[in-house]
Order: sequence, then structure tokens, then C-alpha cells
Amino acid sequence: MSTMKKLSSALITVLLAAITLSFTVIDETEPPADEDQVRPLAIVTRFRPTVEKFTKEDGRYVMDVVGEKLFSGDTLVTQKDGYALVVFASDKSVAKVKPESMLIVNGESSTTSKMTNRLIDLKEGSIKLEIEPIGSGSFEVKTSRSLASVKGTVFGNDSKGYIWVKRGQVDVTALNSGQTVSLFEQMFANVDPGGNSVESGTLTDQQLNSLDEGYDELDEDMIEKTIIIRFRDANGQVREIPVNILEKGNN
Repeated sequence: MSTMKKLSSALITVLLAAITLSFTVIDETEPPADEDQVRPLAIVTRFRPTVEKFTKEDGRYVMDVVGEKLFSGDTLVTQKDGYALVVFASDKSVAKVKPESMLIVNGESSTTSKMTNRLIDLKEGSIKLEIEPIGSGSFEVKTSRSLASVKGTVFGNDSKGYIWVKRGQVDVTALNSGQTVSLFEQMFANVDPGGNSVESGTLTDQQLNSLDEGYDELDEDMIEKTIIIRFRDANGQVREIPVNILEKGNN
């Protein structure tokens, strides 16, 4: 009987070891723990010197590495002298953020096509956007008084409802009255504080160049590097997004 008990105990030990090993093998087929379960909306590919991110889950913290992911609902804050370069994951559209700005990114993107809906809620400061041509999706910038809708353009927007266009078309709407004005190359619009009326006109070359100043702060003396962002789609499949970032040439 003692021998039988020993044999039974040994058999149970072997079975438990086999079960544990099988679970270990299964776990090793899973992606690394730092892969996100949803596709990021955008990536911060470059910043300096102080930029903060705020999420409901993690709170507010100072960024210390490039490649920071932004998901729908995340807030980006640039401090004094701070700049950020943000690339949207679905089509490589770019947002350049000036110092003392605050914006919230919102939207959703398809994992299988360029169809995407994105909204930047610009609370403070100024941004310049280089938006790739959009198919059935949308890209909008909202302030407390204005809404700018684009399909593919290069334009600037500040939190006080001033919009200027370098290339392409932007439709500007006063939020309170619903008045909408279409802007084209070298035009501007200014929405009044109450969001009731839109003033628009044409910019001189000098005015346009002045508005465009400062947004190239992150482009000088840089080299391009590609990083891979991994995430799981709705079907549980691991997908990859190649994103180009800019780093100092002496890094």
C-alpha cells in the first residue's frame, strides 16, 4: 500500500508538471506585456523640452521618451518653450504643437483601412496640421467657439478660433450660430468670442509666413528613424504600425 501511494504521488507530480508546462508554452505565444489592446490614435514622435500627457487611468506625467502613444481621450500639454510633433497612426497626418498648448485627441480608426474619424479639442495654444487626403473619414479641430473640418490640407488653428490655410480647403463653422465659411489657400477666418459670426479674408505672403513661423523648431538637424508600434485589433490579431520619428543626429 505504501508503494502504491508513492507511485500515485509521483504520477500526480508528473501530471501537474506537464499541465504547468503546457500553460507556460501557451503564455509564450502571447505578445509582450507592453502591447496595447487597442490601436493608438496617434504617436508623439518628437518633443522638447517639457511635454506632459494626461490620461484618466494613469493621471498626468511628464514624457521622457519618444514614441509615446496617444489614445482617444488623452490630453497633451506643452509647457513654456515646449514643442511636440504628433503623427496620427492611420495615415501619418501630422500635428505640430507650439508652447503653452493643451489639446485632447478623440476619435476612432479602422485597423484594416484609412477610414478614421478624429477630433482635436484645442483648449489652449496653437497647432499646425498637415492632413493627408481623407476618404470616408473626418478630421476636425474644435475650440470653444469654432469647428474646422478638413479633407486634406495644411493649416493652422489657435484656441481663440483663428484659422489660417497654407494649402487645401478648410470649412470653418461658428459653433453657436452654425455659420460656415470655406477657406482656401492663403485665407484666414476669425470666429468671434460668442461663436456667432465668422470673419474671413485673404492673407499677404508676409502675413502667411509670419503665421507659419516657429513650427519648424523640431525639424532642424534631425535624422529619421522607424519604430514599430504593436497592438491587438478587435479580433485579437497582433498588428504592427511603422512610424517614422525624428532624433538628433548625434544621438
